[in-house]
Amino acid sequence: MWKASLFIFFIFTGIISCMMLWQWQTYSDRANSLESSEAITQELTVETHLKELKITQKLYGLMARKEYRLDIPDTLYNWNCKDGNGKPCDSADEILYTFFSGDGQMIFEYTVPINERSKALLLTDWFVKIPGLKAEGLSISISDSIKREGSWAAGIRLKAKKKLDHIDYYFFEGSGEIPSLYWQGEPLLKTSINNIDAFTADSQEASLDFKKLNDLGKFPFMSIILTNLYPEYRDEHILIASPHIKTNELEKKLIALQLHRLFAGDTPAWIIDALTAGVLDAKPESAKAAKALKELQGELTEDEQKDFLINVFQVESLNAEKLDKLLGNAKGLHTQFFTMNIISGGQLVPLYFQDDKKLLVSGADMGSINLIYRDGLIFLPFAETMQALGYDVKFLSGEDTILLSKGNNSYRFYLEKNVFIYNEEDYGLLINPLTRQNGTVWMEIQWLKKLFRVTAEEKDGGIHLNPY
Repeated sequence: MWKASLFIFFIFTGIISCMMLWQWQTYSDRANSLESSEAITQELTVETHLKELKITQKLYGLMARKEYRLDIPDTLYNWNCKDGNGKPCDSADEILYTFFSGDGQMIFEYTVPINERSKALLLTDWFVKIPGLKAEGLSISISDSIKREGSWAAGIRLKAKKKLDHIDYYFFEGSGEIPSLYWQGEPLLKTSINNIDAFTADSQEASLDFKKLNDLGKFPFMSIILTNLYPEYRDEHILIASPHIKTNELEKKLIALQLHRLFAGDTPAWIIDALTAGVLDAKPESAKAAKALKELQGELTEDEQKDFLINVFQVESLNAEKLDKLLGNAKGLHTQFFTMNIISGGQLVPLYFQDDKKLLVSGADMGSINLIYRDGLIFLPFAETMQALGYDVKFLSGEDTILLSKGNNSYRFYLEKNVFIYNEEDYGLLINPLTRQNGTVWMEIQWLKKLFRVTAEEKDGGIHLNPY
């Protein structure tokens, strides 16, 4: 009897242990999920003083009692950290600038020195960062009692501006990371154009008609400042340019800026140049970009070009592989154009599209074969195609010479010469029937009829070869 009871006890113990382990795993997964998706809201207030800005930065949505490492720029002075109750932030170790969030909030107070004689200033690294956190809600409030004759602008939308008895009040609101902040001593007029706030000294200068930009659909918010008081500058949120800039040049800068936003890491300048010129129907600045755009325009119809370029601006991020996928989607085929040209680094690799088709010889299924499309022509892999037709294929002299043999017939082709040898007799050609792309030798499909008495056509989802 006691054995049966002991057996039942072990069974129940095992079940309870499994349930507790499952509950703990579920809790851990949920906690990890919450931590990985942690997002914060930030409120910044700026008070102007003669030689400095006094700034308060409040963060909400932090995880209570979690320790955070702060990134504090050298440009911030008299810095301190408080929790939501105004008490100093607590740290559990000696690691510099690492604090607990306390009640899920952190408040940073600090000053940023400014030159009171400056006609304009741009703050780019003026706030505390917490690496690894996703920023959502964001607001910036400015109370200006010193620089009231001038104007403020930021890389998020200006929602309100009031001129009171003793201060000027600005309220900016948006999302994402904290943007650059700009001030100049001369008044600025704001004009909203689609998703752009344009700040200019003259309202006529803000009458900007971005025709091509509008065709791209949704465009991230951007503040444009046209002024002579500060050098040209641009980042993800704000662009400063001369008030005399032409509309088409400004539109070009905005499109290029958006492409830089989309690409992760360093992107070859020729890609930005080619895509920007493609959108604007303009001439690229670099030789490689000009060649790349010529390839795109030569292999895509006008509708395919438009579809490709519009879709480029609809994705959240870009790299060479994603560009190739978008380009392939526009054509309905596959390509590695951008990927290969980033790898090659030097001379531009031509644009061609690829696809897999069923190969049939005299009606017999020979399996699938990879082919490429270029200049409206179809190219087949030479060695694979000739083997399917019953030829023995050998590459000689470092693969620059190709020998074919079948029965009493033999061919010798040269990749660098417009001649071939058939049964020991030389035959000249106006063009070379062979080309090498991406390490594979290809032949345009119609050469099969001219040289080997084989009809070839693409139909019914396959490539049909018929010797005669």
